[in-house]
Amino acid sequence: MGYSYSRQTVEKVVDELAKRRQNAVNTAEARKEEMYKSCPQLEEIDKALSLTGMKIYAEALKGTDGLEKRIKALEKESRDLLDDKKRILKLKGKPENYLDINYSCEKCGDTGYIGIKMCTCMKKALAKCAYESSGLGYALSKQGFDNFDLGYYSDVKDKDGISPRDNMAYVLSEAKEYVKNFGKSKDGAQNLLFVGKTGLGKTHISTAIAKGVLDKGCDVVYDTMQNIMHIYEKSKFAKDETASLETARYLDATLLIIDDLGTELKSAFSQKVLYNLLNTRIISGKATIINTNLDGAKAFKEQYDDRINSRLIGNFRTFNFYGEDIRLKKAKENNAKKRK
Repeated sequence: MGYSYSRQTVEKVVDELAKRRQNAVNTAEARKEEMYKSCPQLEEIDKALSLTGMKIYAEALKGTDGLEKRIKALEKESRDLLDDKKRILKLKGKPENYLDINYSCEKCGDTGYIGIKMCTCMKKALAKCAYESSGLGYALSKQGFDNFDLGYYSDVKDKDGISPRDNMAYVLSEAKEYVKNFGKSKDGAQNLLFVGKTGLGKTHISTAIAKGVLDKGCDVVYDTMQNIMHIYEKSKFAKDETASLETARYLDATLLIIDDLGTELKSAFSQKVLYNLLNTRIISGKATIINTNLDGAKAFKEQYDDRINSRLIGNFRTFNFYGEDIRLKKAKENNAKKRK
């Protein structure tokens, strides 16, 4: 499986591993200094052990005659020194590896790699960092495909013979396929537009997709349109360096999920930001999912200019969410339970 984490995520994890590695070295050095003061013999033993390699090299330069015997003598000398070291540490009430560098991951020595292969510790650290920086937080543990309940949607069919439950079963199926095939398509099929009123499952489905994409080893950034605009304003007008880094995340994320499109203040600046964001991601082949309460082509035309609508129509697959407000239904159920 390939990994598509952003530069910021990789740099953060590499920096974290470097700090772990340095902390392990610093801890070992502090312990050595402590023990050498209380027991100088330990320092002498370590110095002697550090010269073992040079002694073996020196013996090899003397010729092959009797070399094996001389090497074995050096090996016995090293074993005796190690035994003395263990004995002294035990007498001091310390474990035998007390003076060693104890890395968090002994397999890679906190480098993140075993040879050229990425270590499992780095894979886990990348996944954890991506989860934490996604902007979804607690929702990732609560909203997945496995707990999306179609039972909240009516099975009464409309004039076309489709019920809200049929429609959502289709959306759910397509969302699962989207995760399954994520990264394989580089056209508009990777961009989704979820349209519908509040409380119909748009956030739940997009969060479930985010979790699936994160678990595949890709970066996801989830944010509201209002907050995105706020970050861009701070970056441009307040010259905020932190905000500038945030705007880079919106452009670089393997998957960007924009929630509540249409709730931002309409202005020439917001139109420009949204167009540049969508257009840049489309050109670079980055996937984008948009949730919006805007209802119908008229609402989109009133809110956005032709360039933005062209991108939404031509580069996004649209899924309509309809039915009764699921949040209200759940609230009524909870209230009914409390009254019992």
